[in-house]
Amino acid sequence: MVTYNGCASTSFCTLTELLAGGSISVDEDGNGTIEKVFEDWTNYDFTKSPGLNPVTDPQNNLRVSATGTYIPGVSGSATLNYTIVGGINLAPSSGNTTWNAGIGFDFTVTSAKYVPIVKQMDALTGASVTGPTTGVPSSVSFNGAGISGNSTATPGSPATDTMTFPETNSYLSMNNLTLLARRTTGVAGTASVTSFSQTFTQVVIPEPGTVVGLLAVGGLGLAMKRRQKDS
Repeated sequence: MVTYNGCASTSFCTLTELLAGGSISVDEDGNGTIEKVFEDWTNYDFTKSPGLNPVTDPQNNLRVSATGTYIPGVSGSATLNYTIVGGINLAPSSGNTTWNAGIGFDFTVTSAKYVPIVKQMDALTGASVTGPTTGVPSSVSFNGAGISGNSTATPGSPATDTMTFPETNSYLSMNNLTLLARRTTGVAGTASVTSFSQTFTQVVIPEPGTVVGLLAVGGLGLAMKRRQKDS
């Protein structure tokens, strides 16, 4: 169960809407309790070089959707899926040259007290590069996940990077997506990206209702033992 707050669509938010105060909330098990809230999107930055590079700021074309999974006592997570409509595509037209482009943004993820976050996994789910096999290769990277040379990242085999940290219920995620396309006289270099994602996984802690149930069962067991002992 995902809710897109302050966004025109009921299935995604644009990055522009999120930067204007929108947020995304995820009820991972569909029981009416919000496990994750992604809010306070800020510090957006778009860069490119050289100036002749025709790539435009993708902010308005970047859609953010979410999914959630939760198995009580087993696992749980919420994933942000980023889709760039039309993609970001670098393709130097001639000569020996290198083109760069990138975006950066921050947001806060807040998790329910009984599901503290312990891991963030960044993934390139739709990207490709071509370029020289010698010297600096063309590349695409999202935080620590990256591809370079002549390779492709797809949903079935994404490039990923995982970061673990102490249990926390509020976490500032700082993110950078960068592209580099290097061309030589004989080899055309390209770099493109259409999608990437982030998954926030929590430590396994029983839901409040589960804890109450376990305590009740435990209390009943103790009462029965006392009764047997008294008899």
